[in-house]
Order: sequence, then structure tokens, then C-alpha cells
Amino acid sequence: MRLHMRHSLLAFAIGLACCMPAAARAAPALRLLSEEFAPVNFSENGVGKGLSVEIVREIQQRLGAPAEIEFMPWSRAYREAQGREPVALFAMARTPAREKLFKWVGPIVTFYSSIYAPNGDGVRLRSLNDAKKVKAVLVVRDWYTGEQLSTQGFKNLVPVSDPVQGIKMLQARRAPLFATERITMPQIMAQAGVPADAFEVVYSFASSEGYIAFSLTTPDATVKAWQQQLDAMKQDGRFLTIYKRWLPNDNPPLGKR
Repeated sequence: MRLHMRHSLLAFAIGLACCMPAAARAAPALRLLSEEFAPVNFSENGVGKGLSVEIVREIQQRLGAPAEIEFMPWSRAYREAQGREPVALFAMARTPAREKLFKWVGPIVTFYSSIYAPNGDGVRLRSLNDAKKVKAVLVVRDWYTGEQLSTQGFKNLVPVSDPVQGIKMLQARRAPLFATERITMPQIMAQAGVPADAFEVVYSFASSEGYIAFSLTTPDATVKAWQQQLDAMKQDGRFLTIYKRWLPNDNPPLGKR
């Protein structure tokens, strides 16, 4: 009899939990995702560093909502930020193709798209149409640079898993060109062990503002709170202090979204 009552109570508790409204259950915690993309965001001995990392941590501190930052390859992080969990991925270029895929907080940085070639190879591009005629243009998979060129009608794009792989393939002449982001290139070349003068910019074609991108499942109230704290940082000077520490020669995006 006592055992039967226990089973009945357990079944009742399980049934009650299943019938509870979603708002009454514990909401999934917000995950923070990023990639190795120095000096904007990167990890060193397991510790997150960089411009966007400091900005995110400052917002977390102001909101009283600490969370660990997970570093992973961009293509994986990009997929997970479109899943069912609340996720913030940074820093992401805000492009027309991505506009409705995420909720946005920013801007926090400006990205510059450039095409590189091995120094001394004599490559000269007068327009993007010239780049369409070469054998192959390396791009990092799911990066905005590849999206931009795809919308321009490029059919010769070769995706690589990360910028270090792109640099090594360009150095080995596996492709004549690499389309990538300019402000991070010096640090990534150093990370790849490639001399700073190994490549040259042969064409620059676009710029995009970088944001913290939230999954569509993230509550609007969370996104609004993050944007409010970022705006406050821009007002009180904290954003500028962080920005100039990592990108002293670049103009920070101080306006609101």
C-alpha cells in the first residue's frame, strides 16, 4: 500500500511538471560563443581575450549575469547560434543575408574585406571582375567575406575551415588569392608562423559592422538589456577605452544601432 502511494505521488508530480506553463519552468541559460579571431576575440591558455570579449564581459558585469565563453570553429558556432537554445555569438558581421537569422546588439567593431595575394607574384586587380577570372579565391567557410563575394556572382570560391588554413594554402600557392578580414590579418599571420611581409592587399571591396548576434530563441528582454548596457558604455567612455586598447588606430563605431 505504501509503495503504491509513493508511485502514485511520483506519477502525479511528473504529470504536474509536464503540465506547467513554459514560463514557470527554468529558462535555458544563455550560452556565449566565439572563435579564434585575434585581436577581436581569441583565447590564450584557456582564457578569453580581445576587444569583443572585454566588451561582453563588461556587459555581463553590469547585468550581473556571468557566463563562460566557449571558443569553437566559426562554422560550428554559426550553426549552433541558429538552434533552439538562447545563444550569443560574437563578433559577427551584420549583413543583409544574416539580418533575419539573428537578433542584434551593437555595433562593436568595423570589419574590412580585402583580397590578398603572395607578395612578389605580381597580381594586380582593377576590379572584383578580375578576381572572378582566377583559378580560385580562398574564403573562410560561413564568413561574411565569402557571402559578399557570392552575392557578387563569384563561382570560384574555395571554402577553408579557418583563416590559418587559408593563409597556409595561400603561402603554398594552392590558390592565387585569399579574401578575408583586414584588421585581424597581422595577428593571424603571426599565429600561422608566416612572415608579416609574405602577402599584400591587392584589392579592398567592402566594410561591415560587427555585432553580438543572438539566436532568435533568445528573449527580446535579454537582447534589449544587452543593447542598453552597450549604449551606456558608449556614453560613459568605457567602450572607447576598451576599443583603443585593442585597435588603437581604428575608428570605433560609437553610434547606436
